[in-house]
Amino acid sequence: MMASSQTAKDIFFEEADEHLTILEKGLLQLEDDADSENVELIDRLFRSAHTLKGASALLKFNSISEISHELENLLESYKAGTVEITASLLDAMLSAIDTMRNLLQMTHLPDYEQSAVLYGLQACQMLQAAQTGEHLQDAPDIENENNRQFSNSVKVSVDKIDLMMNLLGEMTITKTHLLDQLRSFESMKEEIDFARERLLVEVASFAERYEYTNPEEEQNVDDSESIISDFEELEFDRYDELNLFSRKLQEISNDINEAVGSVRQFFGQVSVDVEAIDRMTSEMKERISEVRTLPVDELYQRFKRSVRNLSRSANKPVELRFSGGETRLGRTIIDGLFDPLLHVLRNAVAHGIEDAEQRLAAGKPETGVINITTCRRGNYATITISDDGGGIKFQNIRNKAIALGWISAEDKLERQEYIDMIFRAGFSTKDEADDTSGRGVGMDVVLDRLADLNGTIEVKTTEGEGTEFILHIPLSLVIINVIQFRIGKQLFVLPSSLIEEIHEITNLQIIDEHVIHHGENYRIIDLNRKFNLPATDLGEQCVVFVRTLGSRIGMLVEKIISQEDTVIRPFGQLLSDMPCFSGTSVSGSGAIRLVVNPTRLLQVVDKIETDVSSMPVDYTQEITSVHQRCPRVMVVDDSLSVRKYASMILEGNSIDCITATNGLEALEMLDEEEVDLIVTDLEMPVMHGYEFLTEIKRRPALRNIPVAVITSRSGAQHQEKAFSLGAIDYLVKPFDEDALLNLLREHTLFSI
Repeated sequence: MMASSQTAKDIFFEEADEHLTILEKGLLQLEDDADSENVELIDRLFRSAHTLKGASALLKFNSISEISHELENLLESYKAGTVEITASLLDAMLSAIDTMRNLLQMTHLPDYEQSAVLYGLQACQMLQAAQTGEHLQDAPDIENENNRQFSNSVKVSVDKIDLMMNLLGEMTITKTHLLDQLRSFESMKEEIDFARERLLVEVASFAERYEYTNPEEEQNVDDSESIISDFEELEFDRYDELNLFSRKLQEISNDINEAVGSVRQFFGQVSVDVEAIDRMTSEMKERISEVRTLPVDELYQRFKRSVRNLSRSANKPVELRFSGGETRLGRTIIDGLFDPLLHVLRNAVAHGIEDAEQRLAAGKPETGVINITTCRRGNYATITISDDGGGIKFQNIRNKAIALGWISAEDKLERQEYIDMIFRAGFSTKDEADDTSGRGVGMDVVLDRLADLNGTIEVKTTEGEGTEFILHIPLSLVIINVIQFRIGKQLFVLPSSLIEEIHEITNLQIIDEHVIHHGENYRIIDLNRKFNLPATDLGEQCVVFVRTLGSRIGMLVEKIISQEDTVIRPFGQLLSDMPCFSGTSVSGSGAIRLVVNPTRLLQVVDKIETDVSSMPVDYTQEITSVHQRCPRVMVVDDSLSVRKYASMILEGNSIDCITATNGLEALEMLDEEEVDLIVTDLEMPVMHGYEFLTEIKRRPALRNIPVAVITSRSGAQHQEKAFSLGAIDYLVKPFDEDALLNLLREHTLFSI
C-alpha cells in the first residue's frame, strides 16, 4: 500500500509541475496580451488551477489545494468581468505559483506540515489582499530553506534522455558494423591460413629437393671453388644460387608464418575487446532504458476513475484489479497503450460483464471483475485483460456480419474468423449507441495503435465464463532486437519479439498457401510475390512464423541473414501512409532496411485479395518503387584511382556503384546489369568514350540510360562531339563530390 501511495505522489508531482508551468506561462502571456480578450487562454488556466486543486486535495497537500483554489476563484472572477488583472495582482499570482512549486520540493522535510500551513496561509492572504488593491509582503522565499536538504536525484528532461538513447542507438549500429567487419576478417583469416599452409608445404618440398644438391661440375673452376677445393663434400657445404634461393624462401615463409600468428593474436584480442564493448553497450541500453521507463502501474491507476464512471453509466457493479504493476515500460509505450487499453476496458464493461441480475441468475457474484495482469518475458511484456463476464457471443457477431453484408447466411466460419471481425472498422454488436459503445469505433483502434507499437493481440473466450485479451508489447521502441532477412536483392528486418519460430521450407509441407505447424493452421504469405520482388536464390528459403491479431501466419523469405540490435526510425511525413511497414533501420554497413509490420501486412494482403477494385493504390508497385529509390551508377574509366574515388563518393551516399575499365567491358556488364546513370571517361583502351556513346545510343535496351562524360579534355571540340553523340552532361577532371552527386540529382528522378 505504501508503494502504491508513493507512486500516486510521484505521478502527482509530475502532473503538478506541468500545471504550474501552464499557469506561469499563461499568466505571463496574459500580461503581454492585456489588451486582447483571450477566452481560450483563461479557460486553460482555469482548468489547470482546478485540476491542481483537486489532485492536491486528494493526496492531502492541503496548502497547495488552498492556494490553487484562490487562483481558481481569481480566474473565474476575471472571466466574469468582476476582477481586473492588475500588475500587483499578477505579481501576487506568480508569487503564489512560486510558493506552490517550492512547497512541492519541501515534501521530504520533517517539518513540512507546519511550514506548508504557514506558507500556504501567507500566499492566500497575499492573493486576497492584491485582489482588493491592498499590498502585503510577498510570499516568503523558501528556496533557501530547501537548500538545507540535498536530494540524491536530479530532474532531467525526457528529450535529453531520448537524445542519449539515440546516441546509444548509433553506437549499437557502429558496434554491429564492427562485428560484421570482424566476421569478414574471420573469413579472410581462413583464406590466409590456407594460403600459408600451401606456401609452407611448397617451400618445404622445394627445400628438400634442392637445399643440399651438389653444385654442377664445371671444367673451369672459379677462384672461390679453388679456395675450398681442398675440402671434401662433407667437410664443407657448397651452395649455388638454387641453394641460396631455397634458404631465402624458407626464411620468408617463416617470417610470414610468424606475422600471421601475430595478426591472429591481435585480432583475437580485438574480438575480445569488441565483445566487451557489446556487453557494455547492452548494459548501457538497459540502464538508460530503466531511466526512460515507468512502472506500468502509473498507467493502470488512470483507469480506476474511467472504469468507475463506465460502471455507473452502464449500471453494472465492476471491480478493477491489477497485478504486475511494477513491470517497467518505455514512456512512449505507456503513452501509446492508454487508448487501446481503455478501449478494451470499455468493451469489457459494455459487452463482457453482464447485468447484476444476469450474473446472479448464472451463479456468479453480483460484482463483475476485470483483471489486468502484466509480466515481462525477454524483450517484451505481456498484458492480459480478462473479465468474468459472458464471453464473446459468436452468434451475435455472425448476425451483425450478415446484416453488414460481410458474409452470407450460407457462409461457415471458424472461431478465429469471428474473433477477427470484432477488429474490423465499423463493427459493433450493439444496435443503439450510447456513451460507452455502439458507434463501431473501438477495437479497430486497438489494432491500429498496437501496430504502431509493433505489438500484437490475441483473444481467448469461453461463452458464459469470460474473455481474455492478451497484448504482446516490446519493452522499448528505441533499440529493438531484430531478424534480418533477404527478399530478392533487398534486405528487411522484423522485430524478433513477434517471431514464434523459423523453419527451412524443406521441412514443411505447404498446401494451398497453408501449413499445419504444431497442430495449428498457419497461412503462408510469399513476400517475393506480395512485394513484387523477383527471387534471386530459392535454395535457402525459410518460413518465419509470427502471430498477429490472433491469426497465425508464416512469412516466406529467401534467406535469414542475421540477428542484431538496431534502431528503428519511424517514417517521415512523406511516407507516413506506407503499408506493411512500421519504419526503417540502418544496418552496420549503412544500408537502409524496411521494418516489416505483420499486422499491417496481413491487412493489406486481405484487402488486395478481397477488394482489389476499391484499392486507391497498387501497394506492390509502391513497395517496389521504395526499393528502386536506391540508385545504381556505372563508372567507366581506365584509371583505378578515378574508379575508386568515384565509388567511395557514391557508396558513401548509399548509391550502388559498378565499375568498368573501358567501353567494351562496360557493354558486356550492361548485358546483365541495370543502371540508372553511366559516367564515362573519353580516352580509354580497347573502346574509347566516343565509341561507347555511339554504341549505347545504337542499342534500344540501353539508349534511354543517361550518360555523362568526366574527362581531362576541356576543349570545346571534345564537348561538342560528346553532346552530339548523346551525352547529357560534361565534367572536367578533377571533379568533387557535389559535382558527381549533382549529375544524379539533375538527370534522374532520385533525391540524394
